[in-house]
Amino acid sequence: MRRSRPWKTTRARSDDRAVSDVLAFILVFAIILGSVALLSTTGFQAMNDYQEGEQLRNAERAMEALAVNFNDVIRYNGVEQRYGELSLRDGTVSTGDTGTELNITITDSGTSETIGITDDRFTGYGDETTADLGEFTYTTNGNRIAYEGGGLARGDESESWSTALKRPQIRCGDDVAVISLVTISADDRSIQSSGGLGVTMTVENRSSKVYTGADDVSITVENSTYEDAWNATLESGTWGSDTPGTCEFEHDSGRVVVTLVDADLEY
Repeated sequence: MRRSRPWKTTRARSDDRAVSDVLAFILVFAIILGSVALLSTTGFQAMNDYQEGEQLRNAERAMEALAVNFNDVIRYNGVEQRYGELSLRDGTVSTGDTGTELNITITDSGTSETIGITDDRFTGYGDETTADLGEFTYTTNGNRIAYEGGGLARGDESESWSTALKRPQIRCGDDVAVISLVTISADDRSIQSSGGLGVTMTVENRSSKVYTGADDVSITVENSTYEDAWNATLESGTWGSDTPGTCEFEHDSGRVVVTLVDADLEY
């Protein structure tokens, strides 16, 4: 007798296999779509983070180059003007005549002399008891890079922290201290641009004096958005970790050289 083929069972198995293939295709397709969506999200975020980080690094390098150029007005008495350029890339430059204030006090045999009070050559800086460094900042993506007295500090718009990028010309030695600062007295203004910006620094006043026979000299930081940066600067420069930062001379006969350059900024 001839056997009949179980065609129904075979057909059912074929249908099951077809359904399985469709489900497998849908699953693989869903995985591919999910992977593409995930990679797109994380990839774009990573790319955006990289671009912001690179823009910040470029801003730091540009401001450092500008600071080195501008600081020629401190290093050389004959330099009265310097010019530099910044590529803003949608960043903002702000200037003003108020900013961090530094109170510089020299102690001699127990008596204190605060610069700006007893010396007419240093009047006209801030309230005559402090050197007001003014403001010159470059802000990009919420990060601020500030020219502070010849140095550079970085913080953010929350003003909750700051770090030093470049130390100003403040030195403490065994028997000599050198304090050279640029104070900005520019108009209060700001500009945002995607292109380049030319900035000109012009010296308006230059004062310098040597104090001898000093026991120590101290610097107190007041009303500063970048207090953390200044504290770190003074501590790393052997001015101590206490407030105010103090440079103590070994034989109580130290020499203090103070130079203040008042400058205007135009752009």
